[in-house]
Amino acid sequence: MPWRLLAWGALGVALHIGLARFGYGVVLPALRVELGLGYTAGGVLNAVHLGAYLVGTLSGPAVARQIGMAGMARLGHWLVVAGAAACALAPAEPGMGPWVLGAGRLATGLGAGWAVIAILVTVLGGIAEAARGAASVLIWTGMAAALLGCGLATPWLLAPGLWRAAFAAAAAVALVLALGFPVARGTAAATPGEPGFTLAAVATPRWAWLVATYFCFGLAYIAYATFAGARLAAVAAPMAVVTLTWTTMGLATLAGSLLTLAVLRQPRLRPLALPGAMAVAAMGALVAALPSAAAALWGAALVGLGLAAIPALITAAARTRSSAGDYARAFSIATAVMGLGQLLGPVLAGVLADAFGTVAAPLFAAAAYAAGAMVAAIDLRAERRGRVR
Repeated sequence: MPWRLLAWGALGVALHIGLARFGYGVVLPALRVELGLGYTAGGVLNAVHLGAYLVGTLSGPAVARQIGMAGMARLGHWLVVAGAAACALAPAEPGMGPWVLGAGRLATGLGAGWAVIAILVTVLGGIAEAARGAASVLIWTGMAAALLGCGLATPWLLAPGLWRAAFAAAAAVALVLALGFPVARGTAAATPGEPGFTLAAVATPRWAWLVATYFCFGLAYIAYATFAGARLAAVAAPMAVVTLTWTTMGLATLAGSLLTLAVLRQPRLRPLALPGAMAVAAMGALVAALPSAAAALWGAALVGLGLAAIPALITAAARTRSSAGDYARAFSIATAVMGLGQLLGPVLAGVLADAFGTVAAPLFAAAAYAAGAMVAAIDLRAERRGRVR
């Protein structure tokens, strides 16, 4: 495998999916205190980032046709540098602070949408077909590193004013990614031509259930991640428990990736990986609703097992179901649907948390994960029928 290319991809996922989303959940309690945010406002600020990510995802194939995948990767990462720096410099006052933070989150979301498409299309395009499943898992394992970093840094990041360090770190990592685009075999071929994959294809059984599973995952994981820290703060969890919760999630994400690699080597177990991962995450979110330290840790562990595994499995499945020329467009549409879930998740969970308390957020996530497990099982059945025909 081209390890330099994989390392670049994993670092990108660590930044755009891990630090940008889970890091925000870590610092949200501090932002609420210093910027006077309610749970709904906190959710909306995350939704701004995710909405811009959706726009970037949808526009990515067209942008890449104009400037190439390498150009889009660099442009996206430079935009993240600017947006993350704006967040780090946001005034610590309720008037202007949220607006500057929102503008920065908007820029980082758009840049991440372009960058993630470039990362996955470039990396998977430069790897042999037989190794793409394992490569996808390795790329998404970057989330585990980000989560572990967030967990270990939690006591420091929640100190007054030091939430800025999380955004400054994001800007620094984005700068490294912008300057360090790896030229590898398959990079040139990764730039998409005219799209052959259309939105109508999503309505076919081969795609509809897989994409619906991705929507449920987006809805569930971001609702859990955005308010996990707020939930711990609401039940007055000691700092040691808060730190251990995020660290446990990171270790579980790594374990889930390793377990998925093992499952992918077993033809009989491989088809069950996606619905199984969704079901385990549903149990984790449900457990996390209980008001105890043990519940928080077990919930984080079970949710973490699917955090990298689920998108890795869906990404690999999307690549298998599309041609090389269609993949950028297919991935864009599938990820856009997931992005709708990400956009709705923090807003709906925030509204529910303001109305019923923070316990509503993990319960909402559990319901979304459970729905995703059922839809993934339907997709498995549809795929088996299609192979029989």
